[in-house]
Amino acid sequence: MQIRILTVVLGLALSASAFNAYATADGPDFYAVTRVMGTDSLALRSSPASSGRVLTYIPFNAVKVQNKVERSNGWCKVAYAGKTGWAACKYLAESDGNRYYATHGYTDRLNIRKTPSTSAAVVGTIPPEETGLQGTGECSATWCPINYQGKRGWVGRRYLGSWSF
Repeated sequence: MQIRILTVVLGLALSASAFNAYATADGPDFYAVTRVMGTDSLALRSSPASSGRVLTYIPFNAVKVQNKVERSNGWCKVAYAGKTGWAACKYLAESDGNRYYATHGYTDRLNIRKTPSTSAAVVGTIPPEETGLQGTGECSATWCPINYQGKRGWVGRRYLGSWSF
C-alpha cells in the first residue's frame, strides 16, 4: 500500500513539474520594454505589422507587459493597460520586475540630482554610455529616479533608454 501511495505521489509530482516546464516553454510571463529612449514609447498595434492601427503606447520603461505567447514575423502578442495587441519583439525582454536603464545623449558626466530639479544638489555623476542603472520608481515627464553604484537620485529622462540584462 505504501509503495502504491508513493508511486501516485511521485507521479503527481512529475506531472506537475512537466506542466511547469510546458508553461514556461513559451517564454516569460512578463516582458520589459528595452532599447527604447526615454523620450519615446513602444506602439501596441492591432495586427503584427507596422501598418497595424496603434491601440496604445507602452512607456519606454514598462516592466509588466504580459506575454500572450503568440509570435508572428518579429511581432509578439502582448497585453498592457487592459489592451491586447502586437509589439515588435526586438523591443521586449524577459522582465524580472525591475527597471534598468542605459544612458545616451551627452558627452560629459551626467549629474545625479538629489531631487528632480536642475537646481538640486548633485549626489553623483554617471559617465557617458553607461548601462545597468536601476530605476527606483516611476518617472515624471522629465525626470527618473535611479540607483547607480549606490548613488540614489534623479536624472533627466531624455538621457535614459530602457535596458535589460
